[in-house]
Amino acid sequence: MKISRTAIKTICLMLTFTAVLMLSGCTSYDNFRRTFIDKETEDSNVIYVGVFEPESGQYKNVGKEEIKGIQLAHSMYSNVKGVRVELVRIDTESDTNTAKAAIESLIKLNPVAIIGSAEEANSMIAAEEARKAKIPMITPSASNPLITENNPYAFRACITYDQRGTGLAEYTIKELSAKKVAIITIQNDSTQEKMRSAFKARLRKEGKKSGPEVVLDESIGIDEFNMVKLAKQIQKSGAEVVFSPIGLEKADLLYHQIEKRNMTNIRFLGNQEWLTEDFLKMKEKHPQIKISFTSDNVLNSGGTAETGFTAETQRFLVKYANRYGQRDIPTQNTVLGYDAYMLTINAINNARSLKPTDIRDALADTKDLRCATGVFNFDQDGNPVRRVNISTVRDGKLVSAYVTKSKTKADSMKKIEH
Repeated sequence: MKISRTAIKTICLMLTFTAVLMLSGCTSYDNFRRTFIDKETEDSNVIYVGVFEPESGQYKNVGKEEIKGIQLAHSMYSNVKGVRVELVRIDTESDTNTAKAAIESLIKLNPVAIIGSAEEANSMIAAEEARKAKIPMITPSASNPLITENNPYAFRACITYDQRGTGLAEYTIKELSAKKVAIITIQNDSTQEKMRSAFKARLRKEGKKSGPEVVLDESIGIDEFNMVKLAKQIQKSGAEVVFSPIGLEKADLLYHQIEKRNMTNIRFLGNQEWLTEDFLKMKEKHPQIKISFTSDNVLNSGGTAETGFTAETQRFLVKYANRYGQRDIPTQNTVLGYDAYMLTINAINNARSLKPTDIRDALADTKDLRCATGVFNFDQDGNPVRRVNISTVRDGKLVSAYVTKSKTKADSMKKIEH
């Protein structure tokens, strides 16, 4: 029996689908048929954007938050240059072995671009495979410099930890006008070290103009925190600001000791991990403690947009409430997923053609694109050149405290290591 070329192609597609389904468990047959098989017989005027996120396993919550933002943006902007854009989702299962096979299968489906992942290690895996396939990839929230460095096909929507450190330093200098600063970090924590190095570098630069003095600089073993001793050191130093991006449990213990010594005039600085429900709930036990932290979230506690954002921020908030309900508050991962899609669709619209290589070039050439988290440009390594938003808690409510006057740039790995 002679088999037609169309039948052969359909069989191949079904085999590919079976492999993807076994790996991801997140694509139904109806979705696959509509996306791939029907394309051959009904509508060839379609392009595909891959979504490479954890929907199960350790990082599933973060992955699902990012997917919510991606899907929201797609529902608003699903047609470009006269073609329909469809999403192809695949589950990394929060596992590097699965992720490697999953990204290879996703690439075989010929997407014009890929969004993901929420995980650092799997984003590095995806970035390398995207480079080989010459398909642009943008991670919403993974900040490791190795993901994008020396890879012209890898981009990110979030800022890096060194950019956050630089932003906190500007806030310390320009907004807080601090004269004495203490630095408390945990040993062998690479993210804290990146923030610390950038924070100190910005203070040193300002120091030439009579900037703040670092009066205490402690890097402590993760199991060596003596909070009584640490509080005494901070008190003796006379620090007005303490850069201390430590976790919830240690922060809780330190704040208790600070309150016991009536040192509540001090402001503590942290990173975006403080913008979690658990951390903010812990902070309610310490109403006198002042904290500020970097944030990609676009909301105040009252449900209004923070200052320093754009018209796209308001559009995002209205559409999000309409789709998910007024009581569903978007996380910073959700809004970064939204912006990752916005950056992708803008690049598709501006590209010379619908070829992935041309879309990559257009993504790299992004100029002052106003998205929900701010205005985007990219450096030579695919990192956003962005202003940094600093949030705080005031009268029990989350509010924007400061948006940096200058745009920050990510450091290269070589600079970070030195």
